[in-house]
Amino acid sequence: MKSIKTRLLKSYFLIIVLTVFICEVFLISSIRKYFYDNTKDFLSNQIKMSAQFYNTYLSSTGLEENIAADVDVFWKNTPAQVQILDLSGNILMDSIGYYQTEVIDSKDFKAASSGDLGYVIYENPKSNETLMSVACPLKKQNKIEGVLRFITSMEKVDKTIKEISNFLIFIGLSVILLSSIISIFVSKKITKPIKIITDGAEKMASGNLEEKIKKTTDDELGKLTDTLNYMSEEILKNEKLKNEFIASVSHELRTPLTSIKGWAVALSLCDPENKSEFEDGLKIIEQESDRLTLLVEELLDFSKLISGKITLKKELIDLNEFINHMIKQLTPRSQRENIKILITNECLIPNIYADKNRFKQLFMNILDNSFKFTPSGGEILISTNIRDNYLFITIKDTGCGIPKEDLPKVKEKFYKGKNTKSKNGIGLSICNEIVSLHNGVLNIFSEENNGTEIQIMLPMEITIDSSNNL
Repeated sequence: MKSIKTRLLKSYFLIIVLTVFICEVFLISSIRKYFYDNTKDFLSNQIKMSAQFYNTYLSSTGLEENIAADVDVFWKNTPAQVQILDLSGNILMDSIGYYQTEVIDSKDFKAASSGDLGYVIYENPKSNETLMSVACPLKKQNKIEGVLRFITSMEKVDKTIKEISNFLIFIGLSVILLSSIISIFVSKKITKPIKIITDGAEKMASGNLEEKIKKTTDDELGKLTDTLNYMSEEILKNEKLKNEFIASVSHELRTPLTSIKGWAVALSLCDPENKSEFEDGLKIIEQESDRLTLLVEELLDFSKLISGKITLKKELIDLNEFINHMIKQLTPRSQRENIKILITNECLIPNIYADKNRFKQLFMNILDNSFKFTPSGGEILISTNIRDNYLFITIKDTGCGIPKEDLPKVKEKFYKGKNTKSKNGIGLSICNEIVSLHNGVLNIFSEENNGTEIQIMLPMEITIDSSNNL
C-alpha cells in the first residue's frame, strides 16, 4: 500500500519539476529571442544606413563602377561581412574576399530582390557555424539594381546565451533540490496528524474506545479528530445505556417470572381443595403474564419504530372524544391513587388524521409516567391550544419532576433515570418516535420537585376542522 506521504512527495516533485522545466524553457527561449532580435535590429539599422547612403549619393555612378572604385562606404561602419550581389544572385563583392561559385538564392536575398528588408539565420555547411544575414535592396532612381548583404557570426551570441542558460539550469536544479527538501518536511507535517488519526481509529476499531485521539490541528483534520472522538464517546454512552437497558429489562423480566414460578410451585404443593388459594395464585400468574406480554410488546414496538419498519394506519380521530375516553379509562386509577385529572380546551379542538392505536399508546405512556411520579393528592392537567399553525397538546403534572442533568437525555434510547420508579428507559423514546412519525415534535419541560410538562406539537396539516363533513 502506497502511503499518502509517498504520493504527496511524488505529486510535489512532479509539480516542481514541470514548473521549473516550463519556466526554464520560457526563460531560455526569451533570452535567445532577445539576443537574436538585438543582433538583427543592429544589423538592420546598419544596412539601412549604408543602403540609404548609396541610394542617395552613389547610385548615379552605377553599382559596378562603385565596386570597381573600391568604395568602402558599405563596410567601414560595421564589423559584419559585407556582400554585394546582382539581381541574379552572383556575388560582385565580398569584404572578406570569399566568392562562391554557386548563385545565392537565400530567403533574405529573395526578400531584398523584391524591395523588402530580408533576414535569415542559417548554418555554414563548412564550419557548422551559425550565421545571421540581413539583406537590403540597392536602388538607382527607385529601380533595384543589386542587393547588399550583411552577414555576422552568432558564435559569441550563442556562447553568451549558453552561459546564461547554464546558469538558469543550475538555478532550476537548485530550486528543484531545495523544493524537494521542503516538500519532505511539508508532507511529514501534513501526514503526521493523519497517521495519528489512523492509529487512533484503528484502536477504536479494535474496541479501545476510552483512548481519545490527540488533536494537533484546527483544520479539516482537526474536525475529523473531534468527530471520531465524539463518535467514540457516543458509542461508549450507547454501550453503557444498552448495558443498563439489558440489566433493567432482565430485572423487569425476572420479577414476573420469579413470581409466576413461585406461585406455580406453591399451587403444586397446596391443598387442591383450597379453592381460594388456587384462585389467588392463578390471578397473580395471569397478572404477571400480562406484565410480561406488555413488556415484550413494548420492546417489539420500540424495535419497529427505531428501524422505520412500522406503517401508520391513519384515520379521522375526534380528538375531544379520544381524550375524554382516555380519561374515563384512567378514572379508576385516578380514584385509587387520589390524583385528579383535569381538561382545559382554550379553543375548539379539531379532528386529526392519525394512527389511533399509536396515539393511544402515546397518551398511555405519558399519562402512566405522570401517575407514577405524581404523589397522592396531586393532579394532572391536559390542555389543548392552537398557535403558530401548530396544535399543542400539553400534559402537565405536579409530580417530583426530572433532575436538570437527566432532562436532556430522557428521550434517548435506553436511558433510565436515577429515580427508583424509572422503568426500562424506552417509554419516552417510543413516544418521541410516534410523534415524529406524525411530523410533530415532543418537548419536555421539568424542574425537580416542581412537576413535569410534556408538550406535543402537531402541524395543522394533519388536522381537519370539526365542522367539516366527510
